[in-house]
Amino acid sequence: MRKRKDILTDLICFNGNLTELQGELSQYSWDVEEPTLIISKADFSNVIKKCVDEKITFDELENWANAIECRDDLDFEVEEMQEIIFELASPEINGEITKQRLKEIINELAE
Repeated sequence: MRKRKDILTDLICFNGNLTELQGELSQYSWDVEEPTLIISKADFSNVIKKCVDEKITFDELENWANAIECRDDLDFEVEEMQEIIFELASPEINGEITKQRLKEIINELAE
């Protein structure tokens, strides 16, 4: 069995199949005292760039955001990333995900 931190690292960086990664993580409790990993702006931007560069689809990006949203074992380098995760995880509420919006997010994170 792989360590939680290794699985979370693959999840954060979108390395591998999301369904398989979530299956591996299901072996661990959702409740933790402190986050195991902090998602950096760079890692976050790299996944968004994968979508802009069409290496992953908008649906895959949405599924990735849903996999990360509300996890106690993950935290964010800056608070606005949590709002962006909500936006990406819920396009039916927040509006369609577009390449233009993703580029705006990358620029916001670069500041």
